[in-house]
Amino acid sequence: MLRSVVLTAAFVAQAFAHYTFPSLIIDGVKTEPWVNVRMTNNHYDRAPVTNVNSTDLRCYTSKTNANAKTIEVNAGSTIGIACDQTIYHAGVVNVYMAKSPDGTDVADWDGSGSVWFKAYEITAKTDGGHSITFPAKGLPSVNFTLPESLPSGQYLVRMEAIALHDAEQYGGAQFYISCGQVNVNGGGDGKPGPLVPIPGVYTGYEPGILIDINWPIPKNYTQPGPAVWSG
Repeated sequence: MLRSVVLTAAFVAQAFAHYTFPSLIIDGVKTEPWVNVRMTNNHYDRAPVTNVNSTDLRCYTSKTNANAKTIEVNAGSTIGIACDQTIYHAGVVNVYMAKSPDGTDVADWDGSGSVWFKAYEITAKTDGGHSITFPAKGLPSVNFTLPESLPSGQYLVRMEAIALHDAEQYGGAQFYISCGQVNVNGGGDGKPGPLVPIPGVYTGYEPGILIDINWPIPKNYTQPGPAVWSG
């Protein structure tokens, strides 16, 4: 009996330390969970992806095979991706987007190929080895502005929170992922890029993924992935 109580408590504690990103924030309103975001494999246990070569690094839906309802947004507006609690672990954030091919409903598209560009990031702050801080830690949501020059069309919006508390060994970084679906209206003629594949964007050996954030304190931090496209 005592063992089962201890195991249950340990599971609850672990689940609380993990998190998902089930909602978008459009016009300041948070959408219902898993309506405009594809339900991820970890919707119950909140377990992260740790294999950067897995197709689950893309949208984490290999078991759910989920799609979602596509929601309308305007180019130049601010959108957000909401956590089911807060971002618990020390780490960084990347937000990627990918435009579905012409004539293909984004709900039917898996996001394969070199189609992803980085739309936003929250990196770490360093001061030459005295300290390292993580502004993403504790956030209930990640909010960013869509460039006005973003072309109109349907997109996947992929949230990626990389937890680095155990990242000192290969495969120790934890990726918390979700993909929302939006239809961008009133866009421009920008050319988002550079375009990368997911998986394929990381090897797992990048200095921002394979890193000991505890000791010695890193003198600097290199955000993984391509540069942000800002329009």
